[in-house]
Amino acid sequence: MQDTSSFPEVPLEKLRWRCDPESFPFNTTADLPPLEGIIGQERAQKALELGVEIASAGYNIYVCGVPGTGRLTAVQQLLSTRQADGTSPPDLCYVFAFKHPEHPRLLTLPASQGTGLKKAMEGLLATLKQDIPALCAGEQFQQRKEQLLQQARRREQRLLEQFEQRLAPHFGLLWHDVDRKLVPELAPVLEGRLTPLAELERRLESGHFPKERYSQWHAQYTTLHAELSQMFTTVRRLQREADEDVRTLQRALVRPLIQDTVAQAAAPFTDPEVQQYFQEVEEACSEDLERFLTAPTTPDKEAASSVPAPALYEEDPFHEYQVNIIVDNTDTQGVPVIFETSPTYKNLFGAVEPTLEYGGVWRSDFMGIRAGSLHRANGGYLVFEAHDALTEPLVWATLKRTLRYGQAEIQTFDHLSLVPSTMLKPEPIPCDVKVIMLGDADLYDDLVHEDAAFKRLFKVKADFDLAIPRQSHRIMQYAGFISRICHAERLRPFARDAVAAVIELGVRLAGRQNKLSARLDAIADIVREADYWAGKAGASTVARMAVEQALRERCERVNMVEEKLRELIDEGILLMTTRGAIVGQVNGLSVYELEEDYAFGCPIRITAETSMGDTGVVNIEREADLGDATYNKGVLILSGYLRHAYGQDKPLVLSASLCIEQSYEGIAGDSASAAEIYALLSSLANLPVEQGIAITGSVNQKGQLQPISGINEKIEGFFDVCRLQGLTGTQGVILPPQNVDDLMLREDVVAAISAGQFHLYPVAHIDAGLAILTGVAVGERCAGVWYPPDSVNGRVDTQLRRFAEQWYALQHGSSYEHGTPVPTTAHDYHNH
Repeated sequence: MQDTSSFPEVPLEKLRWRCDPESFPFNTTADLPPLEGIIGQERAQKALELGVEIASAGYNIYVCGVPGTGRLTAVQQLLSTRQADGTSPPDLCYVFAFKHPEHPRLLTLPASQGTGLKKAMEGLLATLKQDIPALCAGEQFQQRKEQLLQQARRREQRLLEQFEQRLAPHFGLLWHDVDRKLVPELAPVLEGRLTPLAELERRLESGHFPKERYSQWHAQYTTLHAELSQMFTTVRRLQREADEDVRTLQRALVRPLIQDTVAQAAAPFTDPEVQQYFQEVEEACSEDLERFLTAPTTPDKEAASSVPAPALYEEDPFHEYQVNIIVDNTDTQGVPVIFETSPTYKNLFGAVEPTLEYGGVWRSDFMGIRAGSLHRANGGYLVFEAHDALTEPLVWATLKRTLRYGQAEIQTFDHLSLVPSTMLKPEPIPCDVKVIMLGDADLYDDLVHEDAAFKRLFKVKADFDLAIPRQSHRIMQYAGFISRICHAERLRPFARDAVAAVIELGVRLAGRQNKLSARLDAIADIVREADYWAGKAGASTVARMAVEQALRERCERVNMVEEKLRELIDEGILLMTTRGAIVGQVNGLSVYELEEDYAFGCPIRITAETSMGDTGVVNIEREADLGDATYNKGVLILSGYLRHAYGQDKPLVLSASLCIEQSYEGIAGDSASAAEIYALLSSLANLPVEQGIAITGSVNQKGQLQPISGINEKIEGFFDVCRLQGLTGTQGVILPPQNVDDLMLREDVVAAISAGQFHLYPVAHIDAGLAILTGVAVGERCAGVWYPPDSVNGRVDTQLRRFAEQWYALQHGSSYEHGTPVPTTAHDYHNH
């Protein structure tokens, strides 16, 4: 075994980046002005500005990034400046369309004039309801009305007298009081009095009246009854003419009043559409005077109370003259900015809400039209979460149609509803809205590839990064952000060392020493929790100790699974050893991501078994369908490396199996491929591998180690297991050199490495790690053909050559003496 101390290790200063508290020009965050805006994200902010300032169609914005990166704050701050520079949009009102009641009319008025229109109509109705009955009750009108009715009655009386003269002497008219109304009955004169025909029929049946005379009278009765019906038809026509003459008189009398009242109500409004509406109101009022002269009846409330409905429609005789203001911008300052937190269909696009009439009949009309966020944001900006909107029925299809045609239609939302739909179709609303959707990268990619219309409607992508460069002014912005949280939520001020601890956490979350995490929501949570623990300790300011306690407590809240795995290792249930050397067995490293902001590392045992054969490298995880595509790719690359390193002068006649022991869940990623190569080479060379050295890193077909993610968690996870089983001073981790700049290790791990109890070996090539793991020289190829026989590579090459010779002998039914040239390809074997 070679002394591992001779191999290069990661320099101590690279194990963790430290923020110097003395570099801050303040004592606590109370001396620091709060941060205005967000930290970094210049690319995204430029895209937002472009999308907001270009007014052309299709320049809607998709804000791409994970929550907590400042995307919503950036949108809010940008739109707040734009809001103050703009003008208030118009009010939107729906009124009754007298000519086409199924198509309510849209009226667009300057801000605050919608309320003026509503009040004008209310005043108009109040005036007409008072003045029209008063005018029609005047003496002059009543006299003229009575004259017209008297003339009609005299004409009716003359007709009746002429008809009665025709009836005499054999017939006459009997008058009956039916519901306080006199109704005539034609009756024959018998024995000097009018006798109903029914009585005459009874006499006939009893034999007291001659049949011949009855037949004669019945024939006359039939003829006279027809003439009576014709006469009353004439009377009813005369009554209708009289009523029409009265109405004509009423209209002539009332029309100047209606014209003057409507003109006064319409005077403040100059829009031609509004003037046209008032003209239709004038015509409707003139044609329907009875509505103003008839007192409304009160519905039966007791009967209505038995109808189970959320809202009952109370009949209003002047319902058509109401004004439905769906968007009132009286109090809107500048352009509207709407943040819709629940982007359902009804909340975005509005609906026509039906009401229940007395009797259980659903009714829909223009007064049931309700606006959505899209209409309230007209002329401004509408912001919502893309995922929330796209998971709602009909929302995406309706949004695309609205943005494509520039019109927002309000329809009855009857998706899975028991309420029947209506044929009401309100006039569309011109739509001038800048839509800003917030979503993640996966949803953006899905929309781009699955919906061709998406890129035409959302031409601007504002991409928020998860990390920002660690620069001095960014560090000060981080401190300003902490100050903002403390000021906004009245937390204790943070001392300089506490600010430094938070910034170091930002570097660790970013995963690179030269980056800071843009996940400011996680940073804000640590600030709040550190304030809590400082309060528990009775401190007036938050020190580094409180930040570290907050991190420990947060870890303890969620690390139960991690502790359970440690217990399984300690009890020997999960087989793991960090001492000694074993052939064909290495310790790889894995990361468990339990939550969005919490992950931990744990070693995994990887074993390899090799023999002569032609199946190649068998990945047991792949065969058991436990590996994802990336993991399976790493194993296939492993076979490519074997061909590159050992298969240039002979065919590889190898059957090998690789297994991650005691793994019963899916394996993702290729970070175990380097460890699997070492296990395979150990088995082929029959050289034991040091179990105190864990390996992480992916590998390419040339044998070069490539960087992986989660390096800090992996190192710390293996360190914890080594400490659990006892540190020997020889344990450590082999890692790709590119990951050195990602290190932000815990202080206890740094202390152990500084004391020589734990080691980190940056390895760029598979060969460099073999000497560390086996203590045997690696061996370089001699003359481009042979490896030194006592080296690791020489032993692997010898074993693979032995497999090839044995395979050749078995295929040809003879023995093969060592030293005979081996065919270099499988094709040569078959043709030899």
